Amino acid sequence: MNSFDLSLLKYVQEHSPVSIDDVMSKFGKTTSTLKRSLKSINECLEPEYHLHIDGKLIVTAITYRQYIDFLTSIPFNRYITTAEERIKNLSVALCLHDVVNKSEYYRKLNISSTTLKNDNQALCAFLQANHPSITAIPRQGSHLEGDEILLHITICLTILKTVEIGDDNVLIPHKANKPINKSIVVQFLTECKDEIASAADLYQRQLTPHVTLGYNSKKYFLVYMSIALHRMRCGHVITHSDDLSFIQSFNFTLLNREHEDRFLDLLISSLTYTWRPFAIYDATLISQVRQLCKSLKPLLRANIYNIFPFFAEVYQFIYSTIIQNKFNLYLMTKKLHEVQTRYASLYQGVVQATGSIADHYHNRFSPVHLSTLVLILKKYELQNRIHSEDRKRVIIVTNSSESKVGYFKEVLKSHFHIDIIGCVNINELHTLKQLPFDLLITFTNKISSYLKYYQLPYIKVNFYLSRDDISLLSECGLSLAKKKIPTEAFIQDIDWLDRPQLRALLEQKYPDFFI
Repeated sequence: MNSFDLSLLKYVQEHSPVSIDDVMSKFGKTTSTLKRSLKSINECLEPEYHLHIDGKLIVTAITYRQYIDFLTSIPFNRYITTAEERIKNLSVALCLHDVVNKSEYYRKLNISSTTLKNDNQALCAFLQANHPSITAIPRQGSHLEGDEILLHITICLTILKTVEIGDDNVLIPHKANKPINKSIVVQFLTECKDEIASAADLYQRQLTPHVTLGYNSKKYFLVYMSIALHRMRCGHVITHSDDLSFIQSFNFTLLNREHEDRFLDLLISSLTYTWRPFAIYDATLISQVRQLCKSLKPLLRANIYNIFPFFAEVYQFIYSTIIQNKFNLYLMTKKLHEVQTRYASLYQGVVQATGSIADHYHNRFSPVHLSTLVLILKKYELQNRIHSEDRKRVIIVTNSSESKVGYFKEVLKSHFHIDIIGCVNINELHTLKQLPFDLLITFTNKISSYLKYYQLPYIKVNFYLSRDDISLLSECGLSLAKKKIPTEAFIQDIDWLDRPQLRALLEQKYPDFFI
């Protein structure tokens, strides 16, 4: 069993039936390799869940529950690790311990000394790409050192997908961890047990009075904070912050340590929020974003009437991108690969419009950043063209970023009379008990598997709604959007109101009609 086997099983489980040609193209494998992998997988599965080739398709009856059980049953000594997996596992050990004897460490994982030697080149490449370095300690082992900020971030990104948030904001293992990720998370949860509890306490006691982070951002903060606290306990601290004053941020002052707090302020300010009662604006960036918004408006097919929310969201996105790029702090997101082709003209316009900001901050807007900004613009374009009436109550279940979901919400509302009462992360399904709703909607096969696993009724549609999706949602009782207000009822509502009363009525009763 190896990484490709598990990736193949996961892909087929989420998308069955799948085209053999699509699988070969996605993973870059030959037919013979694919058949060997299917044989290896089926040897470990119950017959009723085998992966079968049916003509040009691969089909299976395996569910998400069986997939988790399958992962749980794989012993580490039956799993063939890749060099990349071994290096990530070792890097976590080096971060959490002052000295690691690599030979002993590999031997405990039943990995040969020959493999250790062969991995040295991959280890050097990993360290060079992520900036930490290794120093040999005679007769003891290897010691990891380098810029503490970049070291924290590198290891944080390695650990991030192996954990989820449990009760009281304490980190717990992700259910669907591959064997190598199990090894990583066991190290982290064991060595950082006290720091994980302290990070949860810091978030609850000192951060939540000021902000509420989105689920993925909160998880990032908790992992980063746990690593930072552990490194500090071992005597490894951020020693300077002179180069961290390139942009204004809010002073959270979580640790009362000047240099550590300065970076934490930037990190937290760059994350995504579900609630934040304040805004911190950098004077230089304000003028840059004003010019950006001026350049972007002609690219849109609607006048932007809600200009202040528009500016605030574009500003916060650009602000976050600048910080995240500076520190290689990439929170990966999916469902953006079609944006460049679907909105090609707008995408190219965004590339040109953001050029001056990128140059000023010695920055680079990646295709993911540019695509996300396109979706933000499309959201406001839709928001400023649509109307709605009485709506059914809808909850979107997703792990996607707030920027992406905001676009998806506006697409839904452009087609249907709905009240989107919230977005729930798949790890927060327990909150549904407190939310009255008529329909759950998701746009990924993975989330569909989760909802089916938890026996919750749902409708799965495509991120970019197709005609079939619109028909399906209509069949579920969602009425199509209209663009008119009943004249008589509206006249009665506004009769005899003075100007302030009229504005209050329009904002409270008709928020989707007037901007």
